[in-house]
Amino acid sequence: DELKIKLPKVVAQVNGKNISGDIISRELKKAAQQYKKRGMPLNADQEKSAAKKLIDDEIGRTLLVLKAKESGISITKAIMEKRINEVKAKFRSDAIFEHKLADMGLTLDQYKAELETDLYIDQIIKKDVESKIQIPEKEALDYYEKNKNKFPSPEKVRASIILLKFNPSKGKAGEQKILKKFESILDQLRNGTDFAAMAKKFSQDSLAAKGGDLGFFTRKQMLPAFSDRAFKLKAGEISNIFRTGHGFHVLKVTDRKSAGTSPFEKEKESINTFLITKKSSQATKDYIEALKKQAKIKNYF
Repeated sequence: DELKIKLPKVVAQVNGKNISGDIISRELKKAAQQYKKRGMPLNADQEKSAAKKLIDDEIGRTLLVLKAKESGISITKAIMEKRINEVKAKFRSDAIFEHKLADMGLTLDQYKAELETDLYIDQIIKKDVESKIQIPEKEALDYYEKNKNKFPSPEKVRASIILLKFNPSKGKAGEQKILKKFESILDQLRNGTDFAAMAKKFSQDSLAAKGGDLGFFTRKQMLPAFSDRAFKLKAGEISNIFRTGHGFHVLKVTDRKSAGTSPFEKEKESINTFLITKKSSQATKDYIEALKKQAKIKNYF
């Protein structure tokens, strides 16, 4: 797929650093292919204005990298390797990863250069842009109040459990023996014997020491065998004996919390992160504009 326009070898110069036409061509070809796929091929004028926009973006990126280096930020080999390995890990093999790069028209070295640029940019934005954005508590609270539907807190149940295991090699008879024992335990529980005390004495799982307490859980956090029963019972009620792959169980619901809104304190951190990210994109644009005003920029296209 050839482009309709011709770009010079060097499309711009930023504080003495050249921006190569190859980088812009590669990005422009990608964009042109996307438009073509959607049945809207670009004409020469549209390619030209797309190229101008890409060059402008690249000037901004170059300024950020220069600023990062000036600020003493360095991207070491170790940081690069770690990042490359994180990306590779998403692919089934290195070969598939390199095939994907080839599809994008990139060699591994070109990809590493792009990645290095991204890492410099991430660091300088964290240091000079994001670190300066403060979200006042009032603003976070306002966002929470206006968007309460985004912070649901599902219904929760707290339950305790007793487990008796059976040995499959003992067959039906062994199973019946354990069931009989469990029925007598259940009788005592229904007649008011303390559940936690019985769990400590008889239960054969790691929760026995805690009196069988599972703590609070939502419907999705527990296996259906447990949650289906727990969510049907009222606080204080005890289930019948049921079996799973682990053995026989009895469950007692000790507390319930109805569905509502997750409290602000619990959501505050994620709201802050969200608002910082939202403000960061505008603040980054302003930061780049300020860098452009101080820079020596020559455009050759």
